[in-house]
Amino acid sequence: MNLGNKIRELRRAHNLTQEQLAVALNISAQAISKWEMGASYPDMTMIPTLAAFFKVSLDELFDFDVSNVEKEIEEIRLEKNKYFWNNFEKAEQILLDGLKHYPASIQLKTELMELYAYNLDRGDEIVNKAFELGGQIISTSQDVFCTCRTKQNIIHVYRYLELEKGEDHYEDIVKIIETLPYMYPYMLADKMRMSASYIKGEEGMKEAKALREIEWQEFFIACDGVAHRYFDMEDYENAMIHFQESVDVIERFMYPDKQGYDAYLIGGTHANHAMTLLDIATCMFRLGKTEGIDGLIEKAKHIYFDAFDHIELRDYVKDMTYMLNYFTKNYNKKKLNEYKPLDLSDIEKRIAQKNA
Repeated sequence: MNLGNKIRELRRAHNLTQEQLAVALNISAQAISKWEMGASYPDMTMIPTLAAFFKVSLDELFDFDVSNVEKEIEEIRLEKNKYFWNNFEKAEQILLDGLKHYPASIQLKTELMELYAYNLDRGDEIVNKAFELGGQIISTSQDVFCTCRTKQNIIHVYRYLELEKGEDHYEDIVKIIETLPYMYPYMLADKMRMSASYIKGEEGMKEAKALREIEWQEFFIACDGVAHRYFDMEDYENAMIHFQESVDVIERFMYPDKQGYDAYLIGGTHANHAMTLLDIATCMFRLGKTEGIDGLIEKAKHIYFDAFDHIELRDYVKDMTYMLNYFTKNYNKKKLNEYKPLDLSDIEKRIAQKNA
């Protein structure tokens, strides 16, 4: 937004010199010159007078176009997506720079909150930033989608504190969930769904494909949720069935050509794929069905660590070591170490070669 440029544009459109405009507004030509150069701005009391003189709305005077703002915010969000999983600092800076231009953008604040929520291992400062920004979004947001997404990410932070710090936040999580809308009806008729159904040509096709990928992800999450609830109840037979459903959704729809990390339609799905295979192996072990467990573990290892040959890492050794520890921690948490100790010597060898 450049008010000086807009004043110059309107003045010229009306075939006026700076002196003529100054006379009409009863101010000095020097003031007009400073406005147009951006050296100073009109007094607030002068803004309605300028708009009335040029017969334009305040939005037009300030060259404000909501659609352009939305487009620019979306471009910032898409640029951030390139670095979300592999360069925290870059992704954070993109969003912070965006918020300098659009400080009231709930969308950008929500994106930044999510970035913090998925990088909690960086320390207490990130945890505190996530809580602070999340509280700010919830207290000011008029966007139900951003509000719900932020509450989801706050739950994610609480779960991290439970799993990594041994804190008990179950009641905090319950309280947040109780504030959420139940199957919010407008989600059934949003722009994406309506475009997929009614907009012809490439634009409609783009939205239809985007909706398809989101619905596949939602179906995977739903199957995974059922599986975990059965697992909580120690019904490992039914848990295994639904974990397998989750894998089937990924392998049929979200990983259709099985050509490695780049084949996944949604970033990060490789981790869900690998961990769910370990969940199936866990159920089999609990049921005493050991045949096939080794194959599941090896497949999970291949899927999980194959990603690091395909994505750009800030620090290969540091990031690979972190992911090795993450895989090991989850393997042990699922108590598969009681079946057999985890062998990641091949991964350790790759890290050592990179470090040499």
